[in-house]
Amino acid sequence: MTRTVDLIAAFELEINKLDNSLQKPVTDDSLFWINQAIVKFVKDRFNGNPPKRTSYEQNEKRTRDLNRLYEELTYDTPEAKTHPSYDSYEYVYPSDMMFVLNEDVVIDGPDGPMNTFVFECTADSFMHRVNNSLTDFHYKLKRARPLRVRTNKGFRLLTDKNYTIYSYTLGYLRVPEEITDQDPYKEHEDFEDYIWLEITKIAAQMYVENQSDPRYKTLTNEVLTQE
Repeated sequence: MTRTVDLIAAFELEINKLDNSLQKPVTDDSLFWINQAIVKFVKDRFNGNPPKRTSYEQNEKRTRDLNRLYEELTYDTPEAKTHPSYDSYEYVYPSDMMFVLNEDVVIDGPDGPMNTFVFECTADSFMHRVNNSLTDFHYKLKRARPLRVRTNKGFRLLTDKNYTIYSYTLGYLRVPEEITDQDPYKEHEDFEDYIWLEITKIAAQMYVENQSDPRYKTLTNEVLTQE
């Protein structure tokens, strides 16, 4: 199991391999770059950035890269808010959520509970589906899909009054734990040991680039890769 001291030691070793003329960073600097590398690693592996261009769950390696960050949360069904043409159910995203992966919904209609999935709408488009009787938002043939509309803290699910939300389960990737110096021997389980080695290499590369002359170029490249 990888500990904080192991991460710092691996980071400093990688720096020395890349440029042995650089001074050994203080602990706070080491932790800063390790945490920066963790965020970069997660975003790259999730989005499929260069050079591999494979994202999460596209192959075994990418799945194992982030699988320990996967969480599932089944919500208690909130009380429905009634509107003239639909009912809405308000939900709040978990505070540690980073990326949504899957949404599993069970609705309860005239024919009993059934599994289905949501239809993602924007704030300015959901009323089109509510008012269009041909959309699958409306309960027919024992099938329906509730609409999902984002809010500032989460989302709301909309139904057509002929069915209700029985349950909703969210699958997501959570924010990785921040590495601190509070307990140098704390063991970290967010990633497998071989992945921590990849992260420390990324951290060392970022640190060395930051300490070298073409800092503006590095910063420009970083900004261009942001989502």
